[in-house]
Amino acid sequence: MISVAAAFAAAYWGFVLTATGQLADDNALRGAVDYLAADSARRPALAFLGEMPAVSAGIGALALLAAAIARRGVFAPAVAGLAFAAAVASTQVLKHFILDRPDKNISEASVNSFPSGHTTFAAASMVAVFLVTSPRWRPLVAALGGLYAALAGVATFVLGWHRPADILAAFLVAVFWGLLGGLVILRREPRWNVWYGPEDHWASSRIWQASTWIPGVAGLLGSIAAYWFLAEGGAAEGGEGLGWYLVSGVLFIIGSAGFLFALGGAFFSQQTRHSPRR
Repeated sequence: MISVAAAFAAAYWGFVLTATGQLADDNALRGAVDYLAADSARRPALAFLGEMPAVSAGIGALALLAAAIARRGVFAPAVAGLAFAAAVASTQVLKHFILDRPDKNISEASVNSFPSGHTTFAAASMVAVFLVTSPRWRPLVAALGGLYAALAGVATFVLGWHRPADILAAFLVAVFWGLLGGLVILRREPRWNVWYGPEDHWASSRIWQASTWIPGVAGLLGSIAAYWFLAEGGAAEGGEGLGWYLVSGVLFIIGSAGFLFALGGAFFSQQTRHSPRR
C-alpha cells in the first residue's frame, strides 16, 4: 500500500506539478480531442460511459450478494463494499478539496481533474468483485477487471474528459483501497482464501496472468516508445503527430490497467498460496 501511495504521489508530482509532465499529458489529451473530432468516433465511448455506472454497480452488487449467500456471511462483501465506497469518495475529496493543478501556461484548463471519477468507479467496482471471488477464480477476474477498467479509462480519454495521468491516478486509488480491504479479509477469513496454483483450475491458468502482464508491460513500453518517437521529431505536426499522441495515451492507459491488475492478482495469489493438491 505504501508503494501504491508513493506511485500516486509521484504521478501527481510528475504529471501535474511539473511543466514537462503537464505538457506530455496535455499533448495526449489534445491528440484525443483533435484527432477524434468526429462525433462518429466518440459515439461508442459516450455510449459505454453512459451505461458504465449502472453496469459497474450491478456487477458489483451481484458479486457481493452471491458471495454473502455462498459463504453465509457478510464480512467479506461488507469490506469489499467499503473499499469501493472509500475509493470513489477519496477520489472526489482528492480532486476537489486537496489536490490542485498549478497554471504552467500549457493549457487553458486549470481546474484539477486528477484523479478521474468515472475511471475510479469502474476500477473500484472490479476490485470489489475481485476481493470476494474465490482465489482459484481471481486470475480470470483480474484479467477481465483490468480489461473493463482499461475500457472505462480509454473512453474518458478519447472523449476528452480526462488526461492519461488522471486515469492512472484513478487506478492507483482503486488498487490502494483494494489492497487494504483485501488484507483485512485475508486476516479475518483465511479459510476460504486458499489458492493451489495455476494448475488447480482453468480460471487460475497462467493464460489469465499473461493476459494482464503482457498488455500491461507492452502498453507502458509502447507508450514510452511512441512519446520518444514524437519527442525526437519522428512525426510531423498536425494529423500525424496528433495520431501518435493519441496512440501514446491509449497505450499508457491500457498498460497501467494491465500492469496494476496483474500486480494485484499476483500479490493476492502469493498471499493465499498453499502447496499444490496431491
